[in-house]
Amino acid sequence: MWPTLSEVNGMPMNTYGLFIALAFSASFLYVHLRAPKIGIEPDRLLPAYGFAVLGGLLGGRLLYAIAVDTQAFLSNPLSALAPTGGGFAVYGGVLGGALAVGAYLASRGFPMWKMGDIAAPSVLIGMGVGRFGCFFAGCCHGAIAPIGADPVSLTGELLKGHVWLSGVAPFLTTEFEGGVARITDVPLYPTQIWSIVSCLSLAGLLAWLWPRRRFDGQIAALALLLEPPFRTLIEAFRADHRGYVFTWPVSERVVAWFPGMTQAGVDVEGAMMGLTTSQFIGLLTMVAGVGIYLARRHSGRGVETPLADDMLEQLA
Repeated sequence: MWPTLSEVNGMPMNTYGLFIALAFSASFLYVHLRAPKIGIEPDRLLPAYGFAVLGGLLGGRLLYAIAVDTQAFLSNPLSALAPTGGGFAVYGGVLGGALAVGAYLASRGFPMWKMGDIAAPSVLIGMGVGRFGCFFAGCCHGAIAPIGADPVSLTGELLKGHVWLSGVAPFLTTEFEGGVARITDVPLYPTQIWSIVSCLSLAGLLAWLWPRRRFDGQIAALALLLEPPFRTLIEAFRADHRGYVFTWPVSERVVAWFPGMTQAGVDVEGAMMGLTTSQFIGLLTMVAGVGIYLARRHSGRGVETPLADDMLEQLA
């Protein structure tokens, strides 16, 4: 749609990279504003943000290389660290960032469950904002979608592509003329837009629930439980190459129902369906969410003393 924001001295400014930076910034801002509510000075979290960036970028590159460029990764694992070596897996970024930040916070004695409750909405905010980068770059796109007669372009000539509005389900489709899309010049299911809406809506719901939580860890558990079903459904309509954990044969009728799940791997031929890497990780996180909820549901909320306004003014 708009893979290059502008050029500075002949060097292109990548739109995807800009929105990844905005995603991290939005996540950090949310945590920075919530931390004083549980008595944590925001400045104490500054090193954690650095670990989040490093862990997130490394995890995103590693999972992408393992899931999509498996053979290249096995032949040369260090290729995953090359800055121009391929794409980025959102779940990998989340897992890598969470592990890095969790290790840092645990080593500094932070209240882990309270921090998890703050971090959960912030991660969803980051995922939602980051998907704008996917939309403009053309990655993470949907399968070919019906569009019907007389569609209306909502973007006109503004972008290198179109967002079509029509009277046929899914009613809103996207079409890419360039970028990194594997399928161009045809209407596609708007999977990036669906991801933006689902992640930001869930972030809003969890942010609303946060002051109403009954026990520490509840918001983190709900995030692990609620996000994967949306991701799994959206994955069923995605058609970019992201790899399968395993595949199985299906009828042509099922192929029509789940076009993304049958097009996720370019090397899969015939009427085959697969469980994608992200769907598999989503199932595991849901199991973890159930475990956390059951284990923590009777623990209550620990003592938390919000920072006074005068202390916040001194920190500022």
